[in-house]
Amino acid sequence: MDRPTARDPIITLTTDFGLQDAYVASMKGVILGLAPDARIVDISHEIQPQGILEGGYVLSCAFRHFPAGTIHLLAVDPGVGTSRRLLLARTENHYFLAPDNGALGLVFALEPPRVVLHLTSAHYFNPGPSATFHGRDILAPVAARLARGTAPAHFGVPVTDYLPSPLAAPAPQPDGRILLHVIMADRFGNLILNLREEEYHRLRGGAPQGPFSLEISGRVISRLVRTYDDAEGKEPFALFNSGGYLELAIRNGSAASELSCAAGAAAALLP
Repeated sequence: MDRPTARDPIITLTTDFGLQDAYVASMKGVILGLAPDARIVDISHEIQPQGILEGGYVLSCAFRHFPAGTIHLLAVDPGVGTSRRLLLARTENHYFLAPDNGALGLVFALEPPRVVLHLTSAHYFNPGPSATFHGRDILAPVAARLARGTAPAHFGVPVTDYLPSPLAAPAPQPDGRILLHVIMADRFGNLILNLREEEYHRLRGGAPQGPFSLEISGRVISRLVRTYDDAEGKEPFALFNSGGYLELAIRNGSAASELSCAAGAAAALLP
């Protein structure tokens, strides 16, 4: 895999910090202090607070569009300061820094890790790291030093028992239903479910497009369309979004409000 160099390192940031406080700027300051040639790209800082699944989903949709060697820092960390570990993962094309809370599960489903390290080399961290801001004091300096060319193996020890995604995979039931869950509601009120298009066709046995039926919040949705404009009226419909995930939407409206659903809500594909 192409290594980032001092001339072209890219570091992306995905957090639930928002932009009101100094958190994001502090992380950027640490990175630029150690790697002044780094290009920092904000993927999102509007992840819902403690939104582990949402952060992982947003990063999973974005990371593949960056050049090989990009370093992706994901800081959605309800367990900051506890015994949970911090990880550095190397996949075929990218590096990922994140807490060991399952947030990288959706990323790894698309690009499996070749090695995952537990960050243990404290001499690479900021001195006296805060118990409440490991994004600034551990992840940011590691990202900067990685961008400068320090080999990943210097930062920690390999692990294989990292936490999987907290969201279960689509689960076929004895009655033929397939149990799904909502990953998140986006800013338009569209509900993203944990089913990718290729898996949808696989679970249907590779059969040609047939009747679609999904139950959620006591409603049955029976329209699967290609674009938002293909839908008519104000009834919820389904489509596969630009990230390849099944999405429930309402034309010029909010499916999340209409269906009274949020992250973690259950749904089922009907046989």
